Amino acid sequence: MQVYQPEQLRNLVFVGAKGVGKTSLLDALAFHGRVNSRLGRVDDGTSFFDCDPHAMKRKATLHCGFGAIEWHQHKINLIDTPGFADFFGESVAGITAADVVVLCVDAVNGVQVHTKRLYDTARACHKPVVLLITKLDHSQANFARTVAGCRESLGARTALLQLPIGDGPALRGVVSLLHLKAYQTVDGKTTTSPADGDLLAQAQEARTEIMDDVAETDERLMAKYLEGQPLSDAELHHGLVEGIEAGTLVPIVCASAHTLCGIEALLNMAVDWLPAPTEIPPLTWHRLGSGDPEPLRADPNAPLAAQVFKASFDPGLGDIYFFRVVRGTVQHGDDVYNATAQTNERMGHLFVLEGRERVEVPLLRAGDVGAAVRLKVTGVGHTLCRKDAAGTFPPIPFPEPMVQLALHPKAKADQGKLGMALSKLAAVDPCLRVQIDAEFHETIISGLGEIHLEVLFEQLHERGVEFEVGRPRIPYRERILKPVRVQGKYKRQSGGRGQYGDCWMEVSPLPIGQGIVFETHIFGGAIPSKYLPAIEKGAREAAQQGRLAGFPVADVKINVVDGSYHDVDSSDLAFQIAGSLAFKQAEEDAGELLTEPIMHVEITTPQTHVGDITSDISGRRGRMLGMDTIGENTVIRASLPLAELYKYATHLRAMTSGAASHTMSFSHYDIVPTAVAERVIQETKQQREAGQKD
Repeated sequence: MQVYQPEQLRNLVFVGAKGVGKTSLLDALAFHGRVNSRLGRVDDGTSFFDCDPHAMKRKATLHCGFGAIEWHQHKINLIDTPGFADFFGESVAGITAADVVVLCVDAVNGVQVHTKRLYDTARACHKPVVLLITKLDHSQANFARTVAGCRESLGARTALLQLPIGDGPALRGVVSLLHLKAYQTVDGKTTTSPADGDLLAQAQEARTEIMDDVAETDERLMAKYLEGQPLSDAELHHGLVEGIEAGTLVPIVCASAHTLCGIEALLNMAVDWLPAPTEIPPLTWHRLGSGDPEPLRADPNAPLAAQVFKASFDPGLGDIYFFRVVRGTVQHGDDVYNATAQTNERMGHLFVLEGRERVEVPLLRAGDVGAAVRLKVTGVGHTLCRKDAAGTFPPIPFPEPMVQLALHPKAKADQGKLGMALSKLAAVDPCLRVQIDAEFHETIISGLGEIHLEVLFEQLHERGVEFEVGRPRIPYRERILKPVRVQGKYKRQSGGRGQYGDCWMEVSPLPIGQGIVFETHIFGGAIPSKYLPAIEKGAREAAQQGRLAGFPVADVKINVVDGSYHDVDSSDLAFQIAGSLAFKQAEEDAGELLTEPIMHVEITTPQTHVGDITSDISGRRGRMLGMDTIGENTVIRASLPLAELYKYATHLRAMTSGAASHTMSFSHYDIVPTAVAERVIQETKQQREAGQKD
């Protein structure tokens, strides 16, 4: 494949809900563009884009797929993305890399919840959007209903540019309303001819709407149109292109993957109507040192500026890093500067992906998308540039993982393998979090959903790691009920030097969230100051395992007020044991209760689901904090116990058909209701007894 100039490039990402036929459509484009010698299919594992073993097993896209078509002296870069909400991060990566977002909506189910989320993400990233109606050959397809649903649900100013020729199984092509041309496909072969007869009459009627839509994008065109003068083909084309580039107009086109109807028209549209990297609004970055935003235009002769938007792992090559060259040119073997990590990298082995095939290239110019391997410290979101003109791009807005699970190695020998494998997987997946819970010594992983984590588990098994999956333990805290004064005394004689330590302490509860406060008010040298750190150590160690259920005791003030010592027998160890005994006695005398972590949760949902969500919050012992309306959505703010949020993302998605999303952060600790506390204490004792038997 030859190297193209920026104005000859088109970068398209195909997004849509699960099952709308994105990958099948891209397979049809690859076949018609002669990139693939046969029409690949997802169902039989021959897809040009779905070549990942996990995707082939599930017959569904799980990661971005890449391909490129040379069409009319242009290069069209194609990016496939998953429809699963669990892999939304892949869609964000693809949207970041592309210049135009092709949002697929099938003609049977219409706009789905995930469709709206993808549209909103594209708009937030300031990307032009094209609506592509798919599955027109289905017996239950309804093109008019789907177009109306897009206009109503997305609230976008749309321009209908194509009409299908025929309905359902009788589909035989599409007609371009802009040029009044019919693209008719028979047995996979497309012929182009002027529209005539009834088809021409329908096209001319629908073409009037395009004039209305296009005129609103340009004051000069609007003035002419209001004077009753029709817009010329050139004016329509100019206004349409300007509206797409500015993101003020969303064109609607149609195609069928299985019959290839509309495929050639789609390729022609990409070349003729859609913006090149030189025509989109310039991206901005921040220069190192000044921090001022700077616009970057797709100039291949300017200093290099590229952003890594995705990473993957290949057993033969290692980590692969996909990047978009925003400005400048990068060549095989170039030394570049990673401005994010502030270190140098060598760009060896440059290539582009054609499905599962890697095609090496000597260089990549501004606007192009490619990949490199064996980069030392580069990660997703990093900026690659020239050191004497360095800057960084804004962070890619990946979604935060909210589904947590605990992993336990089956054997001690697997602990190291588990940690190493997880660190490598997390390095290439920005939507995967791995942390070690210091309190319970658990490995906690966080992902976007259950399927996301299932694929992770399969990858771990492939690496020979054996583990068990469980629910993360809740970090409860115990709290004393009242102030007490207690004595801790340790005395042991066994012939020769003995052990002696004696201390009195006042132990009292503090407001929740204060932790442990240790003070001393010793008078008259009752205990030498050198032994006070040992008393504190003993008391704090005892507080790590409370009497009630074995959880740490928190929010307590320990004040050592008296005691005694022996010139010969006293030691640090003796006073450490005395401090521990005193604190345990204080727990017994004061009584205890259980507290639990409370999370601040913000849920974004369409207004139609507000009632269901607020009822569910109440059922989870939650408390409403407030609601705000933002556009068509409602943001619900609430506080909920962490214990009630296990797999909440999955539950919320099921309850709202994927319409809602949430974020959460730690807020505070609060007292556990008596009935719940009794259940937790009983379960904890049973777990401890079971562990002792094992």
